[in-house]
Amino acid sequence: MSTGDLQLRSVSQLMTESFFIPAYQRGYRWTSRQVTELLDDVAAFTERKRQVQGEFYCLQPIVVTQRNGHWELIDGQQRLTTIFLILSYFNNRLVADERKTLFALNYETRQNSASYLRTLDEELHEENIDFFHIWQAYQAVRDWFKPRSNRLNYIEAAFLNEVRVIWYEVDQSVEPIDVFTRLNVGKIPLTNAELVKALFLRGGNFDGEGIRAKQLQQLRIAQDWDEIERRLQEEAFWYFLANRQQEANRIDLVLGLRADELQQVANRWDTNSLFLAFNTHLTEKQDAVTSEWDAVKRMFLQLDEWFRDRFLYHIVGFLLSQDVKVGQIRDLARSSGSKTAFRAALKAEVFKLVFGKSRSNAGESDLARFVEDHVAQLDYESHRESIRRLLLLFNIASLLELGNSGPWFPFDHFKKDQWDLEHIRSVKSDMPQRIDAQKAWLGQAVEYFSEPELAAVGRVPPTSEQELVERLRTLRDKEPFDASAFEVAFNDVIDRYDPGSDIEVDNSIGNLTLLDAGTNRSYGNAIFPHKRRKLIALDKAGRFVPPCTKNAFLKYYSTKIDEMLVWSRVDAKEHQHALSSSLVRFFTYNGACA
Repeated sequence: MSTGDLQLRSVSQLMTESFFIPAYQRGYRWTSRQVTELLDDVAAFTERKRQVQGEFYCLQPIVVTQRNGHWELIDGQQRLTTIFLILSYFNNRLVADERKTLFALNYETRQNSASYLRTLDEELHEENIDFFHIWQAYQAVRDWFKPRSNRLNYIEAAFLNEVRVIWYEVDQSVEPIDVFTRLNVGKIPLTNAELVKALFLRGGNFDGEGIRAKQLQQLRIAQDWDEIERRLQEEAFWYFLANRQQEANRIDLVLGLRADELQQVANRWDTNSLFLAFNTHLTEKQDAVTSEWDAVKRMFLQLDEWFRDRFLYHIVGFLLSQDVKVGQIRDLARSSGSKTAFRAALKAEVFKLVFGKSRSNAGESDLARFVEDHVAQLDYESHRESIRRLLLLFNIASLLELGNSGPWFPFDHFKKDQWDLEHIRSVKSDMPQRIDAQKAWLGQAVEYFSEPELAAVGRVPPTSEQELVERLRTLRDKEPFDASAFEVAFNDVIDRYDPGSDIEVDNSIGNLTLLDAGTNRSYGNAIFPHKRRKLIALDKAGRFVPPCTKNAFLKYYSTKIDEMLVWSRVDAKEHQHALSSSLVRFFTYNGACA
């Protein structure tokens, strides 16, 4: 959308204007509920307990362009007509001489609507559909004010002076129908980002310069804006910073950081709060638009620097993935004084986050005992979020140990695929109960035992495996299905490949790893070797598998590797010890990558 004039106007400042509603606009269609919601919002604003001088209630934009001495109303007809009806109610309580002159609404193809708005004749309200909706809305206004007659004058004063619209004047060279189509087909409203962009690019910001210099300034800001938005559209960069999808206007994140830095907190509850923050600041400092834009750009460049630095990418990315705010990281960077101090402060924040306390000055051996004791007491049933956080940090720390030549953790895949906790060893007590689930489990087992991998690394003769696969296949295909035979077969397979799983569920962190929700659902409580094969297949296919998850299923952390198809309690303990040792090294290492 081409940028034009942009300002805030109170309702009282609209009173002398004349608006023209072109043929491409539909008639008035607000319901009683929408009218009541607007009045409720205004009332809540006037009744707020902590009132700040200069604060106001902001309505969505009114988009206009000059045409033949009138304002052609491109967007905002429904809001503006509702304002007119509310003002009409205030007026109709008064004698003719005391009534205020209201703004004019004229229609290209609905001339009768203009006269009906002035009379609001109940007897004519069913004459056409426009009259009907106008009358219903006016009745909603009257009904809303009935129980509030004692506060009516106060609400009227607030409505006139403390309710404001965002006035967006489109340049006359722009085709109004194109703007209307963009705003109304698909209901795409003006966003905070577009409104803030208009603030920076409005011509009045550069009146003290020549035409050529003014155009160059506007062009520079517009190009910078587009480049920042383009970079933020890169998934790796966006998901490093954010934990949710946002298709457009990702620059809102950067603008929000700058608005926080300006401490423009008034109207933060408003949907247009970002626009209002910049509008307040730039109105107070009209000659500072260029320097203010440079401040926004510096904010972005700082985020970009974190993304490009291997250590900062991983540690800042970890903290942001745990819902630490970008602003908190920025404040930490500002208060640290140097890059070395900033990195140390980030590690301290990570320690506090994962262990719930600040790190003491104890030596490495004391730290090792603390970490091992803390990790050992974590249980799947009671500490899922803590375990998930530690396993993620285990992956981050392991990658950083590889140095600058190692891969980078893909936060975009991690966040989009919804990685969560999964038991490595099957839980015998979780035997499938439904027939369809039992058949699916048998299908997984048949698929696995048909693989040639067993002949190479299996711990039983291949002929026994062939007999087992035939037994499972026959059971799967038999009709009617034999649930009792399934239970026997299930226990035989679990006893062979997950020995000890019937003793008790191993809910320690050593028997847990990160797995994406889709893969987890696909194999449920399958036996360890089947899970292992599925993870290897995912990795071969180029799907993201966290490195420590892959290492666990490859038994990278285990000392006994002659039984690759079994995950024992010893394997779980060694996996847990590897995690603890990795974290200790991470928090004590002060080399180049730290």
